[in-house]
Amino acid sequence: MADLRPLLFILLHLGCFILFYTSRHRPKPPRKPLSPTNLKPHKPISSTWSFSFIKRIFSSKSTTIPPEDHSTTRPGSDYLPLRNETEIHPCPNCGEIFQKPGSLEQHQSIKHAVCEMSDDDPGKNVVRMIFGSGWPGEAPTIHRVMKIHNSPKILTRFEEYRESVKLKAARHGGPRPRCIADGNELLRFYCTTFMCDLGQNGNSTICSQQYCSMCGIIGSGFSPKLDGISTLPNSWKGHVAVPEDIEEEFRFMGVKRAMLVCRVIAGRVGCDPGISEKDDPGYDSLVGAGSGAARDRLDEEDELIVFNPRAVLPCFVIVYTV
Repeated sequence: MADLRPLLFILLHLGCFILFYTSRHRPKPPRKPLSPTNLKPHKPISSTWSFSFIKRIFSSKSTTIPPEDHSTTRPGSDYLPLRNETEIHPCPNCGEIFQKPGSLEQHQSIKHAVCEMSDDDPGKNVVRMIFGSGWPGEAPTIHRVMKIHNSPKILTRFEEYRESVKLKAARHGGPRPRCIADGNELLRFYCTTFMCDLGQNGNSTICSQQYCSMCGIIGSGFSPKLDGISTLPNSWKGHVAVPEDIEEEFRFMGVKRAMLVCRVIAGRVGCDPGISEKDDPGYDSLVGAGSGAARDRLDEEDELIVFNPRAVLPCFVIVYTV
């Protein structure tokens, strides 16, 4: 029995070898031929997606995606930068660029305060006719007619004062239809002096000289420290209101004469020359003391004194000599 053990061991290994060989070489079932029904179709690429993808490539300046910066991205986006919030404000006259609208407004009120009216401008002839009327003899020689570009701040002050006058007139009642309609606006003249070359050779910049009254009025309006602003019905009366020898006396300073054509909110006019209180709540302006006896209305030849500087808006400058 002991002699059969090696034979049994050999038979056992032979059987394991036969089983392993048959399992490795077992014939596989034939594969099914490929057919359109067996093929699984791929999902086509969307044309919209491809167009947007190509558009993103060609619209971008760089193919490298910038690093994410949360300080310059909008909420809900991955890397789209914020629009630059810094705005520019170019001057329409000279093209100078400003970052703030207030700086542009200040620039225009100084550098482009006036413009000389050309001979082709029909408004120039109208201003010349208005200026020339009322002179007893030969009309003076006009050298330049300039249009004033009032700043939005000055225009706003003028219109706000008009509205306050209209409200007061409506509140107090009485026969004041002009006051309620437009604040009783009148066209008046104011003669002043200047020392610069404003308007010459296209110069539109007002100066900063202390004694140049015209540039001070154009740039900032009439001073609130005045006891009253005397406005006249025509240029002749405005001319004689300034001493005749002022140009000769201050020739060494280069003083010249100019006439301002102004819009004036007269409001409720006190026609009694004896009234002289500046802050009288019953009136917005007064007839000048040299206008004669008391009356119930403002005559065309009367001097009109207004106390609020916001009531006077200069519109034109006329440089002339007699």
